[in-house]
Amino acid sequence: MNWGTKIFLSLAVFMLCIVGAGLYMVSHNSDSLEEDDYYEQGLNYDQAYEKKQNVLNMKETPTIELRKDTLYIHFVSKVNRGKLLFRKPSDNNLDKELPFQTTGNLFTLPISAFDKGMWNLYVEWENAGKDFLFEEHILF
Repeated sequence: MNWGTKIFLSLAVFMLCIVGAGLYMVSHNSDSLEEDDYYEQGLNYDQAYEKKQNVLNMKETPTIELRKDTLYIHFVSKVNRGKLLFRKPSDNNLDKELPFQTTGNLFTLPISAFDKGMWNLYVEWENAGKDFLFEEHILF
């Protein structure tokens, strides 16, 4: 085999690798966006900002505590109704949204069914006609 044939085969193998990598990238939807609805969230940013400011202005910051396999959320006010949104940054298929309602200051949630690792917790609730939003990064 002469050197011209070797160069031709080397270029052919290189081009096949590039085409294969391109096909692999196109066929696998691996966008690393954490949220699929980022555009809608951008449009509603003012509402979310106002909810976060309500937490600060009215001193309604909840305390998040993790003991063994239970998550404890201590609210300032007694009567709260809203939802908990758990987002797993590494796998958005594991995201969970759970409604909650409290008649006391404490809300407990067993977390043994959750995967271990880093989670973003968003607590969105309503109390006395005001909406609140609090977020925290937690590690199970």
